[in-house]
Amino acid sequence: MTNKEKNFPNFFQKYKLMRKIMVIRNNSDVPSDIKNQEEKSPHERFRDSKSLSVTDFSSLAWCELQQHYFFIAGGRKETLAMKIGSEIHNKLELQEHDIISIPTHTKEDIWGIKLYNLIFGIDSLFINLKTRELPIFGFVSGLFVFGIIDQIEMKPVFDDISRDELIISDTKTRTKQYIPKYVPPSVKFQLMLYKKLFDELVQGTFDEMKIFQTLDLNPDLEFSKELANIVNISYKEKEMKEFKPNLRNLMKVVINSFGKVWKSCNILEVNYKFQKDGSDLGSKYFDYDENQLDNYLEKTVKYWKGDRKPEGVPIEDAWKCQNCEFADNCEWRLNKIKEREQNKRALLEITNGQPKLRLN
Repeated sequence: MTNKEKNFPNFFQKYKLMRKIMVIRNNSDVPSDIKNQEEKSPHERFRDSKSLSVTDFSSLAWCELQQHYFFIAGGRKETLAMKIGSEIHNKLELQEHDIISIPTHTKEDIWGIKLYNLIFGIDSLFINLKTRELPIFGFVSGLFVFGIIDQIEMKPVFDDISRDELIISDTKTRTKQYIPKYVPPSVKFQLMLYKKLFDELVQGTFDEMKIFQTLDLNPDLEFSKELANIVNISYKEKEMKEFKPNLRNLMKVVINSFGKVWKSCNILEVNYKFQKDGSDLGSKYFDYDENQLDNYLEKTVKYWKGDRKPEGVPIEDAWKCQNCEFADNCEWRLNKIKEREQNKRALLEITNGQPKLRLN
C-alpha cells in the first residue's frame, strides 16, 4: 500500500446502507377500484411530504397515470431486466472503488452515509477523473429531490477552453445489441434534472437548514459508533479539532467540496450496455435545454402537489398501453375508448349509416 493510500483511506472505499429490503406488493394485488383517489396530494400520500427522487419526476414522462398506479401499488415489481441492469451498475461501480456495508441505527446515520458518499465522489472525481453513483439533492419549487448520478467524468470536450468539462452520463441496458435511434424524453429529463441539481450545489444556492427541517433530521445528533469512527478518521484532522461527527459538520464538508468544482457541461450522455454480457454498445448525446426542463418540472410539480390529476398518454402514444398491466382498469384509457365509440355513433348518425364516398 502506498503512503497516499495510507493517508487517504476514504478515497478507496465507499460505504452503503445495511438496510432491510422493503417488500413491494405484487401489482396483481391492486384493487379494481384503484382509480378512486384520496384527498391527499401525491407528495403527501406516496412520499410522506418528504423526499422525492429524480426518477419520481422523470418517470412521469412515459405515462403519468401508469406511474400513479405504480405509486398506489407500492412501487414497481423488480423484473429480470431491472435485476440485470442493477448488477451491471454494481460491476461498473466496483471498477472504480470498493464498497463496504455498515449498519445504520438512525435516520441521521442514513443521510450521513449519503453525504459521506457525496464527498467521497467529489474527491474521486479529482483523483480518478471519474466518479460513479454520486448522490445529489436540492429543491424543485419547494419540493426536496434526491438522486444518484450514474457517472461524472472530467475530460476535454472543446479545444478552446482552459479546463476540462464535467460530463454527466447515465448508463442504460438493452436487450438488443445496438443503441436506439433517439433518447426517450424520460431519460432526457432525468439527466437534465441531474445537471440542474449538481450545478445548484456548485453555486451554493441550497439552504441546509431547510433540508434538515424538510427531512425531520437533527443536524447535531452524533452518528452511531460505526459511522462516527469513519467520519472522524476521514475529516476530523482535516476540518477542525473540535469536529463532531454529525450532519451539520458533514454538510460543511459537502459545501467545501463543491467549492472545488465547476458547473457541468451542457452536453449530456446516455451510455448503453448490452444486457446479455454488459458489453459497451456506444453512447448518444444531447444538449441541455433549460426552458424545456423548466416547463416539464412546472407541469410535474403540479401533479406532485395535487394541483392537477395525472394524465394518460396522447392518442399517438396509445401503443404504450399494449403492455401496461393497468390497462384493464385505466380510467384514462377507458374514457378514450368511450369517446371513440361515441364519435363512431355520431358519424353514423350524420351519414345515416352510408359508407364514405370517394372520387375515382
